Amino acid sequence: MMFARLRFLVFVVLVLGAPAALMGAGDPRLIDPGKLALILGPAVAGLALNPGFGPKRGRIDWRAVGGAGLITLIIAALAVSVALVAGAAGFGGPRLESSAAVAALGGTLLTSVLEEVGWALGGLALAIKAFGRRWGVLMLGLVWAAWHLVPVWFRIGLFPDLEAASPLMLAIFVVTCVLYRELLTRFVERSRTWLGAALGHAAPNILITALIAQGLDPLAKAEAWFLFPAPGGLVFAGLVAVALVMLARKARA
Repeated sequence: MMFARLRFLVFVVLVLGAPAALMGAGDPRLIDPGKLALILGPAVAGLALNPGFGPKRGRIDWRAVGGAGLITLIIAALAVSVALVAGAAGFGGPRLESSAAVAALGGTLLTSVLEEVGWALGGLALAIKAFGRRWGVLMLGLVWAAWHLVPVWFRIGLFPDLEAASPLMLAIFVVTCVLYRELLTRFVERSRTWLGAALGHAAPNILITALIAQGLDPLAKAEAWFLFPAPGGLVFAGLVAVALVMLARKARA
């Protein structure tokens, strides 16, 4: 157990420390390498510290993989719809040209999948070995939240909405990351593959990116931050919580 916790601690230090060291060095030339370290760090560290890539989960349930993507797509679509109806979000921002939009969508898909190689494959196995299922996923969710907040702390423009967020919005963001990580872990367990988390992560990101490419401003009114249709908004957090309750009831049925 002690060795497992040490390995998880090394994972945390690598995924948070490497990008923070580069972004906080005060050299603008190190910002892009810092972003690269942020994106690749969880996958590289998770797989390096977890030989065998985690426990064998059996035959993949591809219906559950598809269901994971559908569930999070519905969550994102509902959150965006509420924000639009309430006037918290709106179309009117700059629209991307086709080539730029395709590049943005491709980048979103790639980074979402790379994230889950680190969090749902390597990182999840390390966390569960170190703390057990319940506390391991909680710890992993907190580290995942901190990983997002590293570039926010250094204000490099990677997550501008979070950089402008109030302390309360950031607190809700952390809570949402914990809930969302639990949901993505349920997808892994149901589908018996990390691909359940990967599709569950990628689907809403692709939807939001596609809408932003068409001019969506997801936080058109800063005072309505609680309707932000992504982690940090209360509606999004509530929908993730509802999905968790529904999956739990289905598992008991």
